Amino acid sequence: MDIRQLRYFIAIAEEGQITGAAKRLNMAQPPLSQQLKQMEDELGVVLVERSGKRMELTEAGLTLYRQALNIVHQMEEALSEVKETGEGIRGTLSIGVSALSAYRLPGQIRLFQQKYPLITYKVWKGDTQLLNQWLERRTIEVAIVRLPHSLNNCTMIPLEEEAFVLIVPADSPYADRSEIHMREIAQLPLIMPSLPGLGIYDLIVKEFSRLGVEPHVICECPDISLIVSMVAASVGSSIVPISAWETHQSEQIRGIRLAGTSIYSSAAVVWQSGRHLSKAAKRFIETFS
Repeated sequence: MDIRQLRYFIAIAEEGQITGAAKRLNMAQPPLSQQLKQMEDELGVVLVERSGKRMELTEAGLTLYRQALNIVHQMEEALSEVKETGEGIRGTLSIGVSALSAYRLPGQIRLFQQKYPLITYKVWKGDTQLLNQWLERRTIEVAIVRLPHSLNNCTMIPLEEEAFVLIVPADSPYADRSEIHMREIAQLPLIMPSLPGLGIYDLIVKEFSRLGVEPHVICECPDISLIVSMVAASVGSSIVPISAWETHQSEQIRGIRLAGTSIYSSAAVVWQSGRHLSKAAKRFIETFS
């Protein structure tokens, strides 16, 4: 079994079908099916079982998938490290970012770009769960997330703390207020800027609980652009980090300072502990130090 076959198997495992895997690999289906059969014959085990139109990994298949990911990524990292040694810092830097932390990224990339012009970028946007998956699979090397986070086995550099603000439609009776008490906000139809079980959602809910009130949550959404659009359309109001408000200000919404609370949040740069980082990733992380 070689690296090429391991790449084939990773595609099959992640696509869940030969058709999708073949399309992803830009090859015909019959040769890919033959490769899968060869791997099963060589190992003497069944790696996948058909369930309708999809293929499900057996226990042996799941073990091979995990090992294949490690082997392929180690090979890619080794090649990257050798190239970097010979050519200096170049290549592609893959960065993940959560919607509520994206405000810092463009400026950091521009700063980095000026210092290392040979680097190109892939930027992936997702919630904490997706970022965690991408870090574990090495789809990305570095992520910028909103604290508190639930990422596994990660090292981080916290960035500056910031307060929250309430954003309301411009035609809201509260729009002319400069300040509003957190307890008063519980009465409003709220669009929560995250999902249950994720850090910022739980942070806000716990603060309402501490104040002895229950928020009137009408919507949960981790995408700040969509939240701002819904607030502008008078769907509801939302509590967001001040940087998110400053980045998405418009004539259709107003920002109001919070009183009666001391909740703060910050973003952080995170990466997988004990894993090789490209020189580009190391230098990028250093720009936040």
